[in-house]
Amino acid sequence: MAGPMSMRLPHRVEYARDLLWVLVLKELRVRYKRTVLGYSWSLLQPLAFATVYYLVFKQFLRVPTGDVPYTVFLICGLFSWQWFANGVNASTYALVSNAPLITKVKFPRVYAVLSGCMNDLTHFLLSMPVVLLVVLGLGQSAHVSWLWQFPLILLIQLVLVVGLSLLCATLTLFLRDLERLVSIGVLMLFHLTPVVYPESLIPARFQWVLYANPMGAMTVNWREMLLHGRLDPAMLGVSSLMAVVALAVGVAVFTKLQPRFAEVV
Repeated sequence: MAGPMSMRLPHRVEYARDLLWVLVLKELRVRYKRTVLGYSWSLLQPLAFATVYYLVFKQFLRVPTGDVPYTVFLICGLFSWQWFANGVNASTYALVSNAPLITKVKFPRVYAVLSGCMNDLTHFLLSMPVVLLVVLGLGQSAHVSWLWQFPLILLIQLVLVVGLSLLCATLTLFLRDLERLVSIGVLMLFHLTPVVYPESLIPARFQWVLYANPMGAMTVNWREMLLHGRLDPAMLGVSSLMAVVALAVGVAVFTKLQPRFAEVV
């Protein structure tokens, strides 16, 4: 049977599109199988966390956010973080959970990882109307610059998530402990990312953490875009560089180890 690489380019594009679509639908069905609320969980989970964060960081600790209501401040960073965290955590079992496909069906293995990334991207995009309703409903303004800023920062974060997902999915096949290590690492990273507190609270001598953190500069720019319709060029540059490096490393590791997937899965 001829593989996809033997097809002509238009047919390969069509094959890739159809395969990715089928795998994304499969991911969605598996994730919400036998749940009552279904896709609503993509909103309910971050909103539940937002409620707890509001209570702890606004009411208990009185974290200052200037003229911006804490609810708006929090929502502007929380959903993009949730996309990142869900995507990277889920990638650790992207190949393991598709073991029957990998061992029995001839198809580009990268789609097993990409389908998970597209799944989480879909959830993030579906949550954006709620984010905008909160932002605009609590007194913030809409900005024309969103029209180019949103696709730009969305693309940068997608590249970052895909790169890290390829890396984590591949390495987890060979070292299953990574599933738990990645989960712990993401949780630690959350506390180092200015999602529930402003970056201005980070002491000057620790500001480097903001730039060393793959979601640090990204979170600041999501918030700057949604609240003020602007992006910090330096932080945008840092985020773009990290995303490109993550993708290059992820693709390199995936490509090198892919021939051994069927042996270890």
